[in-house]
Amino acid sequence: MISEGRATLKASKSEPTTSPQTPTQDSRKQPATCELCSRDQPLTFHHLIPRKTHGRRRFQRRYTKHEMRNRGLYVCRPCHSGIHDLIPDEVTLGERFNTKEQLLAHEGVARHVAWVARQK
Repeated sequence: MISEGRATLKASKSEPTTSPQTPTQDSRKQPATCELCSRDQPLTFHHLIPRKTHGRRRFQRRYTKHEMRNRGLYVCRPCHSGIHDLIPDEVTLGERFNTKEQLLAHEGVARHVAWVARQK
């Protein structure tokens, strides 16, 4: 009986310690089309609060960890690349363009998204 207790104890220690409620971008249901251009393409997750800024105090005061990890858009690769090409500064992205509406208000991003939407 003692060995059975030890075996049970060992089995419980080897189980993963991560909680199934750990927040990730996957906790949000992925749409079928790009959230910017509406094309049916493979999607990537664009963090509206860039991961490079998550350790900065000003972002930690403004947003929860859950919000920083999950606030984002599922976009196609051309839209995602266009965002980072047109607004390369991560801090600027996190401070001024942290919603879909703010991204689309940027003239360059709006023009790029319109162009991508016309592609096959």
